[in-house]
Amino acid sequence: MNKSLILALTALVPLAAADEVKLKDGTVYKDCTVEVETPESVSLLVPVAGGIKDSVTVKRELIESIKKATPDELEATKINKTYAKPETMNAKDLESALADLDKTIKKNPQGLAHDAAVKARARVVVLLEEKKLVEGAQAAQEAKEEAEVTVRTKYDHEANKLLKRFKALAVRNPYQAMAVYDRLRDGYPGSAALADAYPDASRIAGQLNRKLEVMIAAKEKALEKERETLRKEEEKRRGDPKLTKEQRQLLMDAFQKRQTAIRERENQLTEVHRALRKKVKERGDRWFEPAAGSLEAMRDVKLVAATDAERLKNQDPENGAGSAALEKAWNLCDEKKFDEAMEALTEVRTAQVPREYYEELTETVRAGLQEQRARERAERAEAARKAREDRDKKRQEERAAAAKARKK
Repeated sequence: MNKSLILALTALVPLAAADEVKLKDGTVYKDCTVEVETPESVSLLVPVAGGIKDSVTVKRELIESIKKATPDELEATKINKTYAKPETMNAKDLESALADLDKTIKKNPQGLAHDAAVKARARVVVLLEEKKLVEGAQAAQEAKEEAEVTVRTKYDHEANKLLKRFKALAVRNPYQAMAVYDRLRDGYPGSAALADAYPDASRIAGQLNRKLEVMIAAKEKALEKERETLRKEEEKRRGDPKLTKEQRQLLMDAFQKRQTAIRERENQLTEVHRALRKKVKERGDRWFEPAAGSLEAMRDVKLVAATDAERLKNQDPENGAGSAALEKAWNLCDEKKFDEAMEALTEVRTAQVPREYYEELTETVRAGLQEQRARERAERAEAARKAREDRDKKRQEERAAAAKARKK
């Protein structure tokens, strides 16, 4: 997930890690959000996992204290969440983060937000220096490799670049890793790199499919619990004859506020997801990391994960036939065995290697065959000429012998 999306998601839930509610029995709800307060109860959103929040309603008489976050604490929490894993950013994102943190430090000369920004900035500075060194070394290595690429190695070279990226992302961001695997599969079918990536891709697709099942179930359960809480509050409002008109109105207002909050939250998450999905489709990808807490996003990616998990599980394992066929054909060309190389081209096409990666090979084989045919014709012509000369010489010798015999 890129930095801009992280910031967008953080902005959607400014109180995602803010309030603290302590109960008389010792239970403490930390990093929660106080959504609705009534004289009888307090409704909270408590973080569970994976951006999912559970709705909890607590009676007033059970609460010992409610500590609401200050704007400074909210800003500090937002900074900590945004830069929780800066190591996943590239150098460009880190430079942008550094500029943002400098602005935050200038805006907040002291306090929790200032301290959080200073701490995050120190980490970003170190990572940025490391990233620049690493990316510089990688760029130099890639430039060296590019210079050494020939027509015969281009196919595997390009496929191996995607393989390296796939392996780097497999642990850090499996969703992006699967998007890279799609590009590897579509662009370099039959490559040795695809065969290398296949086992990990099959495993990752299965893991993500199961993970998304759990996330969807948890999200649906949380939403249902919220709705059930609302229904109970509404039933209480309607059915309790002891409530005064003012109390009924308070409950009605709380009910409507909660309904609106749920709708707005889900709508915001859906908007973020659809914007991301649009960008993903424009890139030609199918895989993407679902926006935190978005049920629609989870379901969309779950469909992709289920499809790929089933397909990868049931298909024959990738075997790198394309790379092997290309190498075989080029080696046969080196050995001047162009007839066999032409047969190997059939294997290349069967392995579905894109034509652009064997066009030069095809031309080499055709040119070699033409030279071979011309050489064979020349050899046959030379053999025929020599045979005629030998025949003529033999006839002359026979005539000479016959003439000599007549003279005797």
